[in-house]
Amino acid sequence: MIGLPSWLLIVPVLGALIFVHELGHFVAAKRFGIKVLEFGFGFPPRLFGIRYGETLYSINLVPLGGFVRMVGEEDPEDPRSFARKSVLQRIIVLSAGSFMNLLTPIVIFTVLFAIPRDTAIGSVIISGVAPGSPAAEAGLRPGDIVLAYDGDRVNNHLDLIAQVMASLGSETDITVRRGAIVSGLGGSPELAAVETLTVVPRLNPPQLQVVDNVAEPETQVSLGDAQLYNRELEVGDIMTQGSIGVMIGTSNARIVKQRESIWNAVPMAVERIWDVVTITKNGFARWIAGGPDPGLAGPIGIARVTGEVAKAGVSPIFELTALLSISLGIVNILPIPALDGGRLMFVVIEWVRRGKRISPKREGLVHLVGFALLLGFIVVVSYFDVVRMLSGESLIR
Repeated sequence: MIGLPSWLLIVPVLGALIFVHELGHFVAAKRFGIKVLEFGFGFPPRLFGIRYGETLYSINLVPLGGFVRMVGEEDPEDPRSFARKSVLQRIIVLSAGSFMNLLTPIVIFTVLFAIPRDTAIGSVIISGVAPGSPAAEAGLRPGDIVLAYDGDRVNNHLDLIAQVMASLGSETDITVRRGAIVSGLGGSPELAAVETLTVVPRLNPPQLQVVDNVAEPETQVSLGDAQLYNRELEVGDIMTQGSIGVMIGTSNARIVKQRESIWNAVPMAVERIWDVVTITKNGFARWIAGGPDPGLAGPIGIARVTGEVAKAGVSPIFELTALLSISLGIVNILPIPALDGGRLMFVVIEWVRRGKRISPKREGLVHLVGFALLLGFIVVVSYFDVVRMLSGESLIR
């Protein structure tokens, strides 16, 4: 693949994730004795296929998808049909793809944590505190060194940002070290006091215009107060704050090799996935509340991100693969027509109605409309991907 653009890595990455997803459906279907007619990678038209036993294994033209075609997906007449199986078995088959996509990042993160990796470790120092912010209300002040957040050690400022984003709107403890306030004494750690304060990170921090005289406190801040937060601000600037309202940086940073035992790596991987899901949820909540775009991306945007991440090395590519797998697993299980979650919704409705099925024709129409809307959504998101690309804006935040 020498000489090929790095964004083409999205093809094997998505291909692997789609294969794992469909493999989950396939294995579950076989386990319950459902006859699988075709296990296809990509969407038709078919390029070629190999029949092994009763199943055709096919490669199709459009690589951004896949499917497992089972006998009688809506018609229960065939004794080995999908529709003939119990509600629980059908739920397991439909959920197996998302399960595999959520299992994959556990494996990836476990391996990444278990092998030696470079980690930046230093002192995370607060250089400014925004007036009226959660940090100011909690009593944080410039010069404080952040030791831990919610009981977890903070290695660098990026580490702290990720932990804050995972706790938006929740009351959280932050542990800081403060130098002794004694004239003539230096900042030796032996003379420092360690305090634990409580902060509540905001979902949607304000953006205030810097002015000489404040007339509208909800949208303005005085120059003096603004420079307590960021000394570079001048009249007319916009003071953009983070969720807790501090300026931070990492000092005395050093790169160390870290690795975890397999017993520690597995729970750390699960915790990382939970943090990703929480941060994503909080990002959408901020967006709904009027905050920044959480970074929605279509196929074009994902390909571009893959190309940018590929420049950083192999490990970031695996991390991106894990993140995409989480997204694929969650999106597919949502009650969206044409996706696994949409079909799962009809199975649950059947269970609620004590076995009374919605007609296959009506269900098929719902999925068809859902598929059309989904394609429309992808087109719209892809348009904004192109706009960002032409403007030079990076999708990595």
